[in-house]
Amino acid sequence: MPRYKKQSYHNITRSYLEFVRLREHLVTEHPEVIVPALPLERSLVSAADIQSMRLFLERISHHPVLSQDYELQMFVESEFGFLPPAKSKRILGKLLNISVKRFSSAGGALSMGDTDDEFEEERTMATKAESKVQGVIKCLDREIKARRDFSSKESEIATLINTWATGDNSQELARSFKLVAKPIDGMAKASKAQRLLLQVGGDATVLGSFLEYKLQHTQSLGSALDYRLSVLGEYDAAIKSTESKRRTMERLRSSTNINPDKVTDSIDDLEDAVLFEGNMKRRMEQITAALTKDLEVYKQQSQEDFLRILLQYTQRQIGFEKAKLEELLTVEAGVRVNLGQDDTEDEHARPIESRLGAAAGAEQLHDPNALESLFRYTTR
Repeated sequence: MPRYKKQSYHNITRSYLEFVRLREHLVTEHPEVIVPALPLERSLVSAADIQSMRLFLERISHHPVLSQDYELQMFVESEFGFLPPAKSKRILGKLLNISVKRFSSAGGALSMGDTDDEFEEERTMATKAESKVQGVIKCLDREIKARRDFSSKESEIATLINTWATGDNSQELARSFKLVAKPIDGMAKASKAQRLLLQVGGDATVLGSFLEYKLQHTQSLGSALDYRLSVLGEYDAAIKSTESKRRTMERLRSSTNINPDKVTDSIDDLEDAVLFEGNMKRRMEQITAALTKDLEVYKQQSQEDFLRILLQYTQRQIGFEKAKLEELLTVEAGVRVNLGQDDTEDEHARPIESRLGAAAGAEQLHDPNALESLFRYTTR
């Protein structure tokens, strides 16, 4: 971005609300562009959240259209709070920047070839994808409820067994009860943590927030495709208007009683129509070319986002399952101690909270090639 004053900025801070304002401005100002989605807000900001916001800024700053937006420059450079000016909705005439100059020809109708079919197919796929993501979110809500009930029942079982242990007169049997209750309670905590990975919102969520993010990204694609379709409709209407005014001129030319004022008005109307059609043609060509590039970038970013979140989710789930396994292994260690086979403290006797913390921290992956190697099958 050559017009920016510096290469780096260290004293600029932005709130999540300011990021929302920036994206809303970009969506309104550039409806023909697939504006990248914004990660969901969380009350506790982690290193992964900061990286996601940096990725959002990186994507819009490398976009050939969005990177030239003046408000984006103010967002990056200004030390004051970011509040883009309120603007009225742009009308098509202003959007096309129609000048007063007259042209005698618009250069003919725009020949799109198979491009319209390709964009219509992408539009249909985007609509289906949006519906599917919404369906997955609903299914995820049902799974969250089931996991919540399951972890609650596990906690109830652990509490019940502890109650039995407290009320039992046999010390050996009470120890056995407590030995069983501890891992069940630990697994209940792990199940609860796993449920938090799924739900939308919250600070531990992974999959749910990604689906909301993906829904926003898909809707951005659909909006850009819809906008192109609306401009294409305006362009078709402009072609018909030009043809209509040209036929009017032909009728006047063949008339025996020619009114000079009507001829002048008709010529002006035809020139205006030709001018508008020419501007619409250029606008259609610009939108089509830009959207074609945007679609390629969109597909690449979608693949990257999916692999990143899949790896993060898988690593954390593996960590939680390991924590559950370690809880079960404490039973074996406890039995060995009771039988006198092992008097040393087993490494699995660590509190479940510490193992869950390790599981949550397992999501970090510093090798950029790990995504390709671990999930190579997804590109086959």
